[in-house]
Amino acid sequence: MVKKEEPMTIGDALKQSNLPDLSDGFYEAQLSDKHQFVSEQSTPQDVVKSRNGFDYVDEGYMRWRLNQHYPIWSWEVVKYETLGDKAIVVHGRLKIMDEGIPRSFDSVAAHRIAVSRSGGGYVDLGNDLKAANSDAFKVAVNRLCNVADDVYRKQYIDNTLSQEQYDILVTKISQMSTEDADKMDAALKSGKINKGNYDKVLSKLKVTKENENE
Repeated sequence: MVKKEEPMTIGDALKQSNLPDLSDGFYEAQLSDKHQFVSEQSTPQDVVKSRNGFDYVDEGYMRWRLNQHYPIWSWEVVKYETLGDKAIVVHGRLKIMDEGIPRSFDSVAAHRIAVSRSGGGYVDLGNDLKAANSDAFKVAVNRLCNVADDVYRKQYIDNTLSQEQYDILVTKISQMSTEDADKMDAALKSGKINKGNYDKVLSKLKVTKENENE
């Protein structure tokens, strides 16, 4: 009699897979660069909607971005329950493979239950459940994968000067008088000069240099 083989679980698959070695910091840097890249992407305005004064993004766009940057993923509804006849709550779990590393994030979202004004019964509890599930899914995609960070106000913009910008300023400062050079050098080293004010500072240095030569 042929013994029936049991299907392999995700846990068994992970045990047999060759996970990357994280000890040298290479994958940590790779993950950081990838998430920063995704975070800095601008969300098209045609997929950004507004409800009760808050912006949100279409689920279809979130799925598209997820498939684009993290193609191996799964979404599971861990639990859902109603809070009386007021709202329905969904607890979901997003799992992804992130540059060969398994990661997950749990999120919870609630949606108000629509009640008929005439009879007092539920209008469509199924739609309310889908809405709560969609909200939980989008929260997880944003928090774990940094998709639509610009909409959900989680975006971090790196204003650090590039090496080229830094070198140009060092050269310009070295050509100034000692007193002014010391002030500008201190501002540069403290981080007060960044990408946001680089052009303005560079123009100021140019004017200062011209005045000194007169």
